[in-house]
Amino acid sequence: MIEYAPTPLFRVETPLGRAEIVEWRWPAMFEFLRREDELMVEMSVPPTSADASACFPELDKQRRCFMGTLFTRWPGALVSGRAEAGHIRVVRCVFGPERAARLMALRPEPDLAFLQSMLSLGSETLRTLLELIRRELQNTTDCSEAAIAALMELVAVEMARVIRREAAPAISARLAPWQFRRIRERLDQPGSPPAVAELAALCGISPRHLHRQFHALTGRTVADYIETTRIEQAKALLERGAQPIKAVAQACGFSHPNSFTRAFRRTTGQTPLAFRQSSGRQATHRERITP
Repeated sequence: MIEYAPTPLFRVETPLGRAEIVEWRWPAMFEFLRREDELMVEMSVPPTSADASACFPELDKQRRCFMGTLFTRWPGALVSGRAEAGHIRVVRCVFGPERAARLMALRPEPDLAFLQSMLSLGSETLRTLLELIRRELQNTTDCSEAAIAALMELVAVEMARVIRREAAPAISARLAPWQFRRIRERLDQPGSPPAVAELAALCGISPRHLHRQFHALTGRTVADYIETTRIEQAKALLERGAQPIKAVAQACGFSHPNSFTRAFRRTTGQTPLAFRQSSGRQATHRERITP
């Protein structure tokens, strides 16, 4: 894996840490393996953002999860990620050692479910604050360091709330077996994948509660689970080797073959064609060695 250092665009130092905007230009499908030593909250800035997936190989290298546009890579935890090529720009708040220690003390022994939840934060408050910081950093006329420092303080307060909320026991807030069964039955249906609102309605709860209860049950986000299910369906069709890849994409609910290829490669590390060819070779080999 090649390490690509970000290019700094804007940076302001505050008593709490630093606020900055950085960017990468990745030439191809990018894989990274990184262990952060600083606590930061990051938000990729559209349209310069990309879909990504990640896992924590020291805990479970098989369980990949969706990496959202608002995320925290917990210091000390090794993260293996995979993202699309392109121009990526991120605004982030990097906490100094003192505030980072206070925040991390709220979760001294993070487990896999917690670490995965940090890779796709659902806090609209954090998103709003980071957007305000981005605007202030890019204000070339009269950028206010005092305003950025105040916003960073609010980010720290909200981060503490997020960490406490994600760290709290959620046994009583998990999906019931019948709710999970309804989700599975809907995902097994052909055609376009369901929206989160549709799945929530099937379970008789709000989309917000579905996100939280689904994560408490599976340790994964709803979006990640939907995509993983579609990719597993696609793998089964590709292994049969009958349908064209475009038809497989349509059967699994992808609107365009390109989006199917990106999602498939992000999850498996292979293109659909390479997976089909590999599966065919393995099947031929099995036939040859079968007495």
